[in-house]
Amino acid sequence: MKRSFNDEGTQNAAQRHDDLEKRIKELRKRKRREKKLAKNHILRLLPAILLILFFTLCLSTSLFTLFSVGGNENYLTLLLPASNISEVEDLILKPGQIEEPDPPAAAAFLMDPETGEELYAKNADQPLPMASTTKIMTAVVTMENADMNESVTISENASSVGESSVWLEAGETLSIEQLLYALLVQSANDAATALAEYVGGSEEAFVKMMNQKAAELELENTHFVNPHGLDQEDHYSSAHDLAYTAAYAMRDQTFADIVVTDGYQIPWPGNPYPRVLENHNRLLQMYPYGTGIKTGYTNNAGRCLVASARKDGRELISVILNCDDYWNQTISLMNYGFDSFARVEFSYMGHPLAAVTVGMFPSREVNAVAMSDMILTVRRDRLDACLQARAYYREWLPYPVMGGQEVGYMVVGEGGYCEKSAALISDACRLKPNPLVRFFSFVGDVLGLWWKGIKLIIPGV
Repeated sequence: MKRSFNDEGTQNAAQRHDDLEKRIKELRKRKRREKKLAKNHILRLLPAILLILFFTLCLSTSLFTLFSVGGNENYLTLLLPASNISEVEDLILKPGQIEEPDPPAAAAFLMDPETGEELYAKNADQPLPMASTTKIMTAVVTMENADMNESVTISENASSVGESSVWLEAGETLSIEQLLYALLVQSANDAATALAEYVGGSEEAFVKMMNQKAAELELENTHFVNPHGLDQEDHYSSAHDLAYTAAYAMRDQTFADIVVTDGYQIPWPGNPYPRVLENHNRLLQMYPYGTGIKTGYTNNAGRCLVASARKDGRELISVILNCDDYWNQTISLMNYGFDSFARVEFSYMGHPLAAVTVGMFPSREVNAVAMSDMILTVRRDRLDACLQARAYYREWLPYPVMGGQEVGYMVVGEGGYCEKSAALISDACRLKPNPLVRFFSFVGDVLGLWWKGIKLIIPGV
């Protein structure tokens, strides 16, 4: 009986072991089935996951592309040395090496008409009688309102004007050109009146035109009462205004040709010989660089001279009012201007200085160019402060950008003696592209960003 019991216990233990093995196998099978089912579930979700990842990538790269291009309207800075710095560096003088002139005149003025720099001034804005230098404005108004070949019949009133004249006779006929030579070479008062009556319709109307031109040129200390400059109450100008009038007049080549003429002849009806005109401006003989312009004298005005000279490519205009020694004082002023000043050049109108990015999708460029010549006439003992300029220009601008639109500015001698600024403008027009072009440009920028990422991940691609 005892053996039977042991055999039965052994059989039970074996049975339990077999049952346990079966359960373990079933559990393993179930686990494998669950893993397989889970794997299949992930595979089913994989397309959706990939789509979400792709959308996220597209969105992120698009937003990065959108916000990383353009939008920055800050100014960039560019340091510009003078284009002729190698020439002017050798011309620098130390303070105290230049002696400034002091002409014994009621007023004096010296300027560079090309750069607009005022090189010397003494009582330059004081209104003073200016005698026949008036005729500079008379010539300007005439040339701007009449043709040189038009004929003028001399009136009784014009022929009777006294003092300096070319002995015009009532009823004779001369051309505008002949009368201008008489006006500027001989300083003829009768010619001034004849031109005024013809161009303005009357002397009074012409004087009104002269004052309108003075206002247009912003001559604040000038007022005309007659076209010839004979002493008359309320007829005045200043050394500054006369210089700027002369600079304006000299832009006309006809005017410049007349005022440098030594002599001229015009017919003289009833006489076997012509009227010979002689230029009263002795500066043309005394100073080898002289090129004009006009003398003047009356009791109230004294001796006056508006002069021009050209040397080594530079032109100067000077004015001396009420000075007996006006020839030598003018030469002294001119020499001071030529010897004590130097031309500093940075850029010329239309010269490209920097590139400005325009718009996005696609981004384009325009050149920032100088709106006007940036040229200075600087006294040689102050040159070292005026040899560099700074250009400030936009880093980016939105569409559209028009040709001539201001995109920045440049400054020479910032905060110093010779400070001068000029606008920078765009040299081209950049209109907003159509939507299709912008879309494809945007897509191209996004794909370009992806390609950069691929090359970063896989070097050598």
